[in-house]
Amino acid sequence: MRNNLLYVLLFISFSFSGYSLFKHEQLSEEPKVTNLFETELDRQFTPDREVRVDLVELPPGGRLERHWHPGEEFHYYLEGDVEIRIDVDSSIMGKAGKVGHVPFKRLHEAVAGPQGAKVLVFRVHTKGEPWRYKD
Repeated sequence: MRNNLLYVLLFISFSFSGYSLFKHEQLSEEPKVTNLFETELDRQFTPDREVRVDLVELPPGGRLERHWHPGEEFHYYLEGDVEIRIDVDSSIMGKAGKVGHVPFKRLHEAVAGPQGAKVLVFRVHTKGEPWRYKD
């Protein structure tokens, strides 16, 4: 468990330093979600919870339809720009180098700007649940 957490922290620190493992990949026509890491959290302190780290790639003007997750979601915006529309009350305007947060089980959708977007997503959610539920 401790080594797995170390890998996540190293990956995130590379991202914050401006180094991107994904800079030379082309964006596809459809949104793409790649799981980079998944592990169970310590049962003593956080029973039935796990961590999932995904890379979300949105093409220019691309959209991830309304959905929610069985947990909280934290974003680090790597490239481009994206609007995260949360329920009907608010939006996050994600720009490279910024961070964002979607609260537990809140409906949201993502709409990329004209250059598309790459987002590192760190999620703490209920163990054994699907990574998302569509609205």
